[in-house]
Amino acid sequence: MKTGFFKQIDDSCQSTIVSISLYPSNNNFVKLDYKALVPNWKLLENLSKQNISEDFFINSYREQLNLMDPKKVFNDLNSLGGKNDIILMTNGSKKKFCHRHLVAEWLQIELNIEIEEYRVGKVSRNRGYMKKIENPTLFWWEKLSSFVSCFFFRVRKIILQPFNMNLERI
Repeated sequence: MKTGFFKQIDDSCQSTIVSISLYPSNNNFVKLDYKALVPNWKLLENLSKQNISEDFFINSYREQLNLMDPKKVFNDLNSLGGKNDIILMTNGSKKKFCHRHLVAEWLQIELNIEIEEYRVGKVSRNRGYMKKIENPTLFWWEKLSSFVSCFFFRVRKIILQPFNMNLERI
């Protein structure tokens, strides 16, 4: 499962696109929607007019999400996709606050799954925003590499010390 926004879709997309947006997409590829994940229209309207804060929206929308069974939602969405991967789509761009990130965050926490952003990859999500995780495996590899180098240096030092060998020449 992934999330994304409508403007990303083109002919190359082989996934099942499911709208979780209040407003319809002008894109012909969007044929399915899951209205249970759409925020209350009054809540969206008040946020867009800045009558409420993002924090108020987040708390209210999380209340809406918590009334649902995350496992049932996940199974419903996957049944819509059949054998295809699902992409939950909205109108919000990747740089702005969007409820799709709250949905993804909720499903990730509740079901211990990973949900990537379409055409972005692994992201961290927090309070309606996302940030791309740059080279997630590189960080892990650098830590391991550093540990291994340190370990072998210490082992070499322990082995060669009794022979009074100069370690810098090795």
